[in-house]
Parts: sequence; C-alpha cells; structure tokens
Amino acid sequence: MFISVLSLLIGVVGPIVLVVWAVRRAGDRSRGTDGRSVRRFFQYVLLYGLMIVAATGLIDLAGVVFAPPLLAGDERDVLARALTFTVLGLPMFVLTALWTRRHLRGDADEAESFGWAAYLTVASLTALGGAMGALHGVVSSALSGDGLDGTGLAGFVVWAALWWAHRVVTERLLAPQRRQALLLLGSLVGLVTSVTGLVMLLGASVSTLVLDTSGVLATSGDRALAEAAATVVVGAPVWFVYWLRGLARGGRTPLWLAYVLPVGVGGSLVLAVVGLSVTLYQVLVWLVGEPAWSSAADHFRGTPVAGACVVVGAVSWWYHRRVLAHATAGRSEVTRVYEYLMAGVALVAAAAGVSLVLIAVVEAAVPPAAVERGTSVVNAVLAAVTLLVVGGPLWWLFWSRIGRVTRAEGGAAELASPTRRIYLFVLFGLGGVVAVVAVLVAAFLGIQGVLRDGFVPEVLRAVRVPVAILLATGATAGYHWVVYRHDRQVLPAAPPRPAARYVLLIGALDPAVRQEVAHRTGARVDLWERADGLAQPWSVEDVVAAVNAEAGHALTIVAGPAGLETITLGQR
Repeated sequence: MFISVLSLLIGVVGPIVLVVWAVRRAGDRSRGTDGRSVRRFFQYVLLYGLMIVAATGLIDLAGVVFAPPLLAGDERDVLARALTFTVLGLPMFVLTALWTRRHLRGDADEAESFGWAAYLTVASLTALGGAMGALHGVVSSALSGDGLDGTGLAGFVVWAALWWAHRVVTERLLAPQRRQALLLLGSLVGLVTSVTGLVMLLGASVSTLVLDTSGVLATSGDRALAEAAATVVVGAPVWFVYWLRGLARGGRTPLWLAYVLPVGVGGSLVLAVVGLSVTLYQVLVWLVGEPAWSSAADHFRGTPVAGACVVVGAVSWWYHRRVLAHATAGRSEVTRVYEYLMAGVALVAAAAGVSLVLIAVVEAAVPPAAVERGTSVVNAVLAAVTLLVVGGPLWWLFWSRIGRVTRAEGGAAELASPTRRIYLFVLFGLGGVVAVVAVLVAAFLGIQGVLRDGFVPEVLRAVRVPVAILLATGATAGYHWVVYRHDRQVLPAAPPRPAARYVLLIGALDPAVRQEVAHRTGARVDLWERADGLAQPWSVEDVVAAVNAEAGHALTIVAGPAGLETITLGQR
C-alpha cells in the first residue's frame, strides 16, 4: 500500500513539476508574460495541492495516535497514507513554498499577479473551513458530554496553523485592495455561520424549555443545543476577524457594498420576513384553521426556529442598516439601492400572498374529486393572509417613502436615477420570464387534463397554481409599467447627447469632477494629473460647457493658468 500511494503521488506531482520547470525555463529565455502566467498557474495549483496533502497527512497521523484501534486489520492503510502524506507531502510543500518566496522576492510583479492573490484567497478560505469544521466537532463533543475529540483537536491545530500562516503572508505580501475578495468571502462565511448558529441556539432553547414539557426529547434537545452553541462559537470569531477588524475598517468599495446591502440588509430582511410569515401562519392555523396535529407541541414543533429567524434577522438587519446609514450622507444611490431592495423583498411576499388568494378561490369553487391529504382551503386562505399582512405593509412603507421623494422638490433626480430604472426593468424582466413559464405550464396541464378527462372542473383545479402566478405577476408588472410610463412623462426632455464620446481631462486630480462630467455628458471620461504644478481647480460647469461646445468624437481638456484648453482629437 505504501509503494502504491507513493507511486500515485509521484505520478500526479511529477508531471506538474516537470511542466513547471519547462515553462519556467521557457519564460527565462523569452521573458514573456504568457510563459510566466502559465508557470504561475501550475506553481500555485501545485502549492495548493501539496498544502492539502500535508494537512491531510498530519491530521491522519494524529488520528492514528489518538485512536489506536485504527491499526487493526485493513485499517492500517490509514497509517500508510498518513506516513506517506506527512513524510513526503510536508517537505514538498515546504520546498514549494520556499520556491514561491524566492519568486516573490526576485520579481516585483509576482506579488501583484492574479495567481498569487487567487492562491492566497483560496488557500486561506480552505484552511479556514477546515479549522471551523474541526473546532465545531471539538466544541459540540465537549458540550454534549462525549469528551474531548482528539482527532478533531489535532485537525483544528493543523488547519488553524495553516490559516494563520497564510493570514500573515497575506498582510505582508498582498496589497490592501487585493485583499477585498478574501475579506468579503470571510465576512460572508462568518455572518452566515453566526446567524445560523444563533437561530439554531434560540430555537432549540425555546423548544427544550417550552414545548418539551414532558422531557421526552431532553437528550436530542441537549444535542441540538450543543451543536448550535458550537456553531456560534465557530462563526462569531470569523465574523469578528474578517468583518469588524477587516472589511468594515476599509473604504466603502463596491465589495463592501456587496456585503452590506444584498447580504447584510437584504438577506437579514428575507430571514425575518420568512420567519415571521411561518410563525404567524402556524398561530393562525392553530387558532382558526385546520391543524394537522391535535397536540400543540407537535403543531408548533418548528415554530421556535421560525421565531428565532425573526429575532436574529431583525437584529442583523438593524445592525447592517446602521452601518449603511453611517456610510452614506443624504439621499445617494446607496440609499436608493437600500430602499428599492427592501421594497422588492416585501413585494415578492405580497405577490405570493395574492397568488395564494387566487389559488384558495379556485380550491373553494372546485373541490377535489377525492379527499386529498394535507389540503385545506382555510389553511390556504390563512397562508395568503399571512403573506399579505407581512409583505403588504412593509412594501407600502418603503414604496410610499420613495413616492414622497419623487413628489418633493428635486424629485426629477429620483425619477432619473439608475437604481429606479433598474428596479423597474428587473420587475419587467422577471415578470416576463415568470409569465412565459406559467403560461407554458398552465397550457400543458390544461391540455393534458382535457385529453385525459375532457372538459371537467378538475382541469381548472389542475391549472390553478400557474394561472394564479400569472395573474399576480401580470398585475405587479402592469402596475410598475404604469409607474414607468408616468416617470417618462414627468421627466423633462433630456438634453441632446454631445458628439464627444471620449474626454481626457488633464489637470488637478479630482475623481469627483470626473464622475460628474461623465454623468452629465454621457461620455467616457478619464482624468490624468498634471505633474508640472500648473493645474488649476476644475469647474464642472466650464468643463461641461467645453464638451458641449465641441463637435469632435474625442476631446482633451487641459486645465492651466490661462483656463481650459480644448483639443479635438481625430478618429482612427
């Protein structure tokens, strides 16, 4: 077994080493960028693979030490793999890492390459995931009374050491702007894990204390509490390191907004809305509906988790909303994205409620030919009421706030904002796709029912779901189409686009001026700093006037002591 594993390892790693060596030699001769890119690809893939091999060997070896029974019988193969991966894989990983360090020191472009940044990101997240999984097993075993998990502890030590080593290297050899992807992904892992653990912990606590009055589920409840607590213990430090001490302290970059807006704010709101809908539905069914269980403990078995989703989702939404509020002043595009995102989430819930109302109407008018287990018109109506009660007011809250802005002074900026146009176009696009799918499904079910049973009421019952979705989607898209038409009528006529498609500004370095000129002219604008010290402050009005005054497709505008000098460039 030892020889076979060794042969396999050499057979896999050997060709990679040969290819890397050959590409490196070719790159040394030609000094070409393509050769170095290929060399980097194989080099970092090899480094990453050897890292996995070395970590696996060390963890397997620790598992053999902590679990001697593994040496019995055919399970001695585990020891062979552990020794192979440790004795061969670990030195090869160290040698490849030293080789990589030599490249980083000898080539200034190496640390700026995409391959290096990608390797650090993937390797760090892999080590982080391994450490989190191992620590979860150790903590859950300890809390549930199973004792210390020696193998899990060894795995945590190995993966945590690799994670820490890659973190140190990242901070020293990777530019801050190139760490953003790693910080974003780490923040997402920490947030999702922490939120999941808190929901599980709160839900399991309520289930154990309130629903399990007889103590029958005490053992499974303790296990669930241990698993949930371990999830929180694993996720919270990751979120603290990558978000609070990492991404949150950086600039308000697009990746920062990608975490805060759709995940922190939007995801938290979705979690709270879903949890509130499930909780309210369970309560209404128990009070006025037709519950499937006669016992309250059985009926509300999943309600504590849904209630926990409401609490945790609301707290997470409140926190990320405050972070977003502190990062934006006035009504910016970020504020608009937030409000339209919240309105969209609530609108989906309300539209689902309308669909359920239509489905319930058909079910009441056309009862099933035979008894269908688990169906109830009353419960369907209660589900629709739940979604309308939860989603309707929330949508009206944000949509009315947006409406007040459009009617106020300066509302033209709101009507012409790209966020509003994207919101309306996304609704049209999704509405069109959903409508096409619903029509096809309804047609198939209807034709199938007619061919099989003829024109009977059961055909109408069979197509109730796609038809309800079609009507709800059509109403939603129709309303927003009216809004879009009204926006186009209210907005003043847009000024004619200048002939200039490209503008090069040479003068003081002021990105805000570049963005404003690009926004007001519609041209692509680049800004170069004038290095002779003669640059004068920009005037956006003068620059826009200069662009509109020229008929060339490309312009260069130089800001000097005598004012603006405009140079018209010819086309190629």
